[in-house]
Amino acid sequence: MEEESRIGDELSILVLTAERLRVAVDEAESFKTECGEVGKQVDRLAQMLRTLARFVSSSSQQVYDRPIRRVIVDVKKNLERGFSLVRKCRRHNIIRRVCTIINAADFRKVINLLESSNGDVKWILSVFDSDGDGSFGGGIVISLPPIATNDPILPWVWSLVASIQMGKLVDKIDAANQLGSLAGDNDRNKKIIVDEGGVAPLLRLLKESSSAEGQIAAATALGLLACDEDKVRSIVNELGVPIIVQVLGDSSVRVQIKVATLVARMAEHDPVAQDEFARQSVIKPLVTLLSLDVFVDDIHLSKHNSIHSLVQMNKEV
Repeated sequence: MEEESRIGDELSILVLTAERLRVAVDEAESFKTECGEVGKQVDRLAQMLRTLARFVSSSSQQVYDRPIRRVIVDVKKNLERGFSLVRKCRRHNIIRRVCTIINAADFRKVINLLESSNGDVKWILSVFDSDGDGSFGGGIVISLPPIATNDPILPWVWSLVASIQMGKLVDKIDAANQLGSLAGDNDRNKKIIVDEGGVAPLLRLLKESSSAEGQIAAATALGLLACDEDKVRSIVNELGVPIIVQVLGDSSVRVQIKVATLVARMAEHDPVAQDEFARQSVIKPLVTLLSLDVFVDDIHLSKHNSIHSLVQMNKEV
């Protein structure tokens, strides 16, 4: 929970920054109407930041933090910009105001930025607290936060990964299927999913032996992500190979078929993955599965070279 502690600290600092800006609003002697509008935005923002900080600190599971970290950067910048503007309206800054031109347009820009920050934090709360009771509510949020207006795929990926990591099992399966569909659309989507931390939650779902549907959804999504050496290496670096080999040996045949396809794709693209699979003795469960003739036609192991490489490396280890 060290990560959650750090995020909680950063959120607490943002709340203090918002409170400092609120004090500056109360002390303003000029542009009082505009400062009042800034104050309204800050009050809303501070309240939502407190709610988010409470959720992060009280969560019983690891919080998916990618969208929080991205939003924190923008919120901090916008609060500091607001403070820099409002402090110029204090009584003792009258001489500075003579030398520095301030107009209503400056306030409009700051107010718009704070409105965007409010929208971003509200969106995060909708993702992490869909039930409104302080626990992860589950479900998938497909609305668009201001921070991602130019890249609608990004918040979709955030919401899906959050559901896979923190949601109810039924939502994890739904989200994994949707994530796999996104990954199958194009390489850019694959990169976003990997860059935004989608691999580790998929591996945890793959390890969840209580749900074959969840394991199949996770294996399918991981197989679609495993399209080149860099992305396969991301799976390896998340200690995915031991999990994959364990699932290949312990799960139902339906799951094993999907996992065998994942093994073949990873071995095809990355020699390091081949080495790791050989070390984990992947050949035995693969041979056992392939000996079941009735299922062989369903296993997409068209890249015979990758399997042959695994066999050769297994002999060498």
